[in-house]
Amino acid sequence: MIESHLESRRAGFASLSVEGARLAAAEINGLAAWYGGQPARGNRDHHCLLSSHTWLGRESAGIVADWLRNHGVGQVDIHALLDLRMDDAAGFGPSLADLLKWCRDRVAPWRSPKNRVIFNLSGGFKAVSGFLQTLGMFYADETVYVFEGSSRLMRIPRLPVAMADEPAVREDLRDFRGAALALPVAGSKEGVYWMGCDGQYALTAWGDLVFDGLRPALYAGRLHPPPSDLVRYGPRFAESCRERLEDVNRKVDLLAKCLEDPRRPNPRTLDFKALAGKGPPSAPEATHEMDAWSDGAAKRIYVRLEGGVATLLRLDRKL
Repeated sequence: MIESHLESRRAGFASLSVEGARLAAAEINGLAAWYGGQPARGNRDHHCLLSSHTWLGRESAGIVADWLRNHGVGQVDIHALLDLRMDDAAGFGPSLADLLKWCRDRVAPWRSPKNRVIFNLSGGFKAVSGFLQTLGMFYADETVYVFEGSSRLMRIPRLPVAMADEPAVREDLRDFRGAALALPVAGSKEGVYWMGCDGQYALTAWGDLVFDGLRPALYAGRLHPPPSDLVRYGPRFAESCRERLEDVNRKVDLLAKCLEDPRRPNPRTLDFKALAGKGPPSAPEATHEMDAWSDGAAKRIYVRLEGGVATLLRLDRKL
């Protein structure tokens, strides 16, 4: 019965004019307002529709996507938000985390001097729109929406906001790093950054956003202590790290993640492996090596692995 109803709606929607579609779908109303009433002007643009993860949500988004494609709009994709639900605050959190991950992985790379990212908040769930308005300050060049029953576009430019949470993150950096790596974080945590269950803690969607925004500057500033007891620094390791500290800190994170759970794959960007022979003259006792970076003058980190604990000995040229 639902499928039959959807087919009827799909057929009726496909035949709507621009004005008719604007009255039927708030998402199209906002997009058409952006293009001055002519959606076909966006034929070179990339459009992403956010839907719920349910079958009905995806099918409904598909009706809107089909209309846009049939009216000359450019590429149209649908991203179904993981486990989106409005009846439970705890259940809403993972969906926001999925939305944040989508922004980081898909939206952030689009921003460039040649591209503009626009968040159209017309339609959808108000709770999602509210979170997107916050994310827009970090991932969009502009946020727009149309009031219900109106055709006038409201525009919110990207404000020069900056994270003011650095002292809290710096003070608790080891646990922030661990949580970002999905490592166990115990103890007692409070505030907007953390959510807990049975004495274990993970980052909230906001905590994840804050740490992701601050991490590049924090990591580039100095070599930080490892996020796991399975990784240690040898007495001469810090003095060998005088360049590209962000890369080194990130590789330390990847190594900790691999050692904490051996079932996790050893990523190609880390390439942690046993040495075929002796270590370099600067670290002859090394048993393993891993990538620090592979571009330009490639560097390796030489490691001694004993009893599942990795001691980082030296950052040096690859053998």
